[in-house]
Amino acid sequence: MMQKKSSNISKKITVDKMKLENKIKRLKEFLKDKKCILAFSAGSDSTLIAYILSQVSPDSLLVTIDNNMMPKEFIEYTQKKSKEFHLKHEIIKLDFLEDPEFISNNPKRCYNCRKLMYSNIQKLPEFDKYEYFLEGTNLTDLLEDRPGVLVSSMYNMTSPLIECEITKKDVFEMIKYFKLDYSNDTTCLATRVKTNETVNEEKLNLIYEAEKLVKRYIHQENIRVRFDNYNATISVDEPLNILDKNLIKTLRNELHKLGFKKIFLDITGYEKTELKFYIDNKNMYYYQLPYTIDLNNTFKTIQEKNNLQKKTKQFPEYIQYNDIIINKNGKVSMPQTEDFINKFNNILPAIKRKKIE
Repeated sequence: MMQKKSSNISKKITVDKMKLENKIKRLKEFLKDKKCILAFSAGSDSTLIAYILSQVSPDSLLVTIDNNMMPKEFIEYTQKKSKEFHLKHEIIKLDFLEDPEFISNNPKRCYNCRKLMYSNIQKLPEFDKYEYFLEGTNLTDLLEDRPGVLVSSMYNMTSPLIECEITKKDVFEMIKYFKLDYSNDTTCLATRVKTNETVNEEKLNLIYEAEKLVKRYIHQENIRVRFDNYNATISVDEPLNILDKNLIKTLRNELHKLGFKKIFLDITGYEKTELKFYIDNKNMYYYQLPYTIDLNNTFKTIQEKNNLQKKTKQFPEYIQYNDIIINKNGKVSMPQTEDFINKFNNILPAIKRKKIE
């Protein structure tokens, strides 16, 4: 009996490896012999794409924005990775602190940030020499409220991970498969500041020093220090693992010295987005997307993507594609079938969120 169980585990590992290698093959074929510009942060997504480009499209260009919003080691690390991949690398220096709308830190901050970055990449003298303008959004990112995704279509960008239906889990598995290193510190420090509270250099420096300090004592992948009127909230992957009296006291005292008034711990932990389905009162699987759907654009994209006009119908509040219902309010539902995850992942790239007013 033990041998049979071991055999089943081996078969599963083999099948999973084959699935992963098939996805890698699809990504390589998608990018092969394309002369690309990639918006490069050296995070997991863009590192994976850059590595594949180095294998199949070595004439591509990596571009990084130095905007004064990132950790101080950020630029140096992107330079290191570009040299490692033997790819050309451009750095564009901008100061987002000079942009009044950005420093106001309104709910459109990520949207405004992407517009500033991508519009300046397009101003590069050599931009028109490249065929494709790439960015690193993966399929799982589409489950989140990321208004910056709208900017990608605005600037006619291509998202190879979405085109190849690669999830965040797939990205991490590919990174491990290729034994690649990547940076965990590629998120804008301004995102730590509470929405509508003004961003300035002092606050960004304080957040940077606070996170550097916390990382000395806590060794987890995702560590954030949220800023709200000089109050700090520590967010980590496993908050219950750091509930040590002496550690909490040390963090409190050290963050007080930096200039924070009160120190909080987010006991919900750093939230990772996962595709989890629920069952509604009609006994249907459903997933609730956190944004409103542009039905007209979604209807058009489904038709273009699948060329199945007869199987797609649009109504005032929803679209029906085969047995999938896409509601204007973001709810996507379908019958309970074994392949519901594959069906959802297949339709997700075609679902377009409503534009920001």
